[in-house]
Amino acid sequence: MASSIVLKLLNITHYYRRKNRKKWYLPYGYDAEDIELNNVSLYLYQGESLGIIGEPGASKTLIGRILAGEVNPDKGRVNRTGSLFFGDLEDKHLHEETVEAYVQNAVELFTYKGSDHKTEQIIRYAGLNDIKEKAVYQLTDRQYAQLILSLARTSKAEIVVFNHVLHYLDETFLNRAVELADDYIDNELTLITIDDDLDVIRKVSNYAVWISHGQVRMEGALSKVLPAFTEHENDRKSLETDEEKKNFDVDWKKKRTRIPEMTYNFRRIERYKHAKPTPFLARVIGWSIALVLGFIITAALLFTNQGIVQFAQNTEQTKLQSSSKQTFEDKLSYGIVTEKQLDAKAEKGDSTLKIPHYALVTITGENDNKYRIDVDGKDYDTSKGNIRYFNPAGLYETHGKAALEDYMKSNYINYIDFYNSHLGQSKEKAEKSLVPENDNRFVVPITQQPVSMLFNDSKHLTGFVYPMVSKDKFKDKFNVQSDIWICKSGKGYYIADMKNNKWIYIEL
Repeated sequence: MASSIVLKLLNITHYYRRKNRKKWYLPYGYDAEDIELNNVSLYLYQGESLGIIGEPGASKTLIGRILAGEVNPDKGRVNRTGSLFFGDLEDKHLHEETVEAYVQNAVELFTYKGSDHKTEQIIRYAGLNDIKEKAVYQLTDRQYAQLILSLARTSKAEIVVFNHVLHYLDETFLNRAVELADDYIDNELTLITIDDDLDVIRKVSNYAVWISHGQVRMEGALSKVLPAFTEHENDRKSLETDEEKKNFDVDWKKKRTRIPEMTYNFRRIERYKHAKPTPFLARVIGWSIALVLGFIITAALLFTNQGIVQFAQNTEQTKLQSSSKQTFEDKLSYGIVTEKQLDAKAEKGDSTLKIPHYALVTITGENDNKYRIDVDGKDYDTSKGNIRYFNPAGLYETHGKAALEDYMKSNYINYIDFYNSHLGQSKEKAEKSLVPENDNRFVVPITQQPVSMLFNDSKHLTGFVYPMVSKDKFKDKFNVQSDIWICKSGKGYYIADMKNNKWIYIEL
């Protein structure tokens, strides 16, 4: 069973948008206005050709480099499964070698062993056979774009990212890019195109994300996102005075520079832990900590006789244990706890984590019998029978809220807009408004309501659990035969637990 999610950005934040504005009078030289990306989350699926668009200065290019692993974000996580090819037009000036040498080096990095004529085939497909002795940086933008397309096609990578490449292609090569996109969709692979040309996005993409002022502003079908973005751009380009430009999109500009729970720069450093002290100070701190730890460990060994390590007696036992363990194949998807309580064992150490019924967990690996799940940055193992695998890209039925509301408890459905307005908030913030009956890391009942909050692996509100009504009528109308029934609805998913008469709503 393959995972549907192949690439995931979770709460990505990156600083230093204006490097020339470094302030000597601030600790570590930056302030809130220097945020380039603020809390960006993206989920990319197999069989998806994603188009990323946005106004100038929206930080689309940086997202491409973070997706490809060229840049590490200051905050947040990047998870990727599968091989990746990254093509960025701005990299052209970095290559002084010839076209032929450049392609030879690239072929050696492919995940498969190519034939002796692979370099020649790539150059010929790119239409550069007559200038293969020319330096790469001397190519025109169109020629370099053709070369990137040819390399991407031949790489057989499971994920391809084009960063401002395709709009430089002429009609012939753009048609080849469309063919490549169609092949990737048909073969359940993933293509990502970052571009300012909406015609290119329309031709090669089946899903779109609009990045605005370093944040995700809208995502969805092309028919929904592109018209909204086009209208926004028409409004932006119609501005004439500096005052109009300053006040345009002011709310989104403010969101970009807003760092929650910060009142001064040292607290920002303390919270995000991405700013680094000077090299001299770092060395002093590092050696001081090492010295203190050395004294503590030495004293402990001397006074407790714990310093003698028995290697030989455990050698065979260790070998047997290692051989008996099944290795995990990396995956990236979700699961819902179907037991009243799940006991998950830590991969390192002997600790056990108790996870309650209906908790949403991130699956990062699987073998024949177990899932590996990620909770607060730690890996745990648990039996597959304890978790219901949830595939956001599955071909579920699609139903609107109106078709299902007659089978949902009024305590939730009558106030659904109020409840759902809290989705995506941190646990601390959500609980200030939706008062918890008791404290739990995963599933938190709301006081005096038959509704519980669900928090994901980053401690953000991702859904609710609430009662089902008229179950028999519901089963007859929708021909439900199993204990679990899932449908897509708007931005989220409704999951009906027929066994326990519960609804679960999740918005990823």
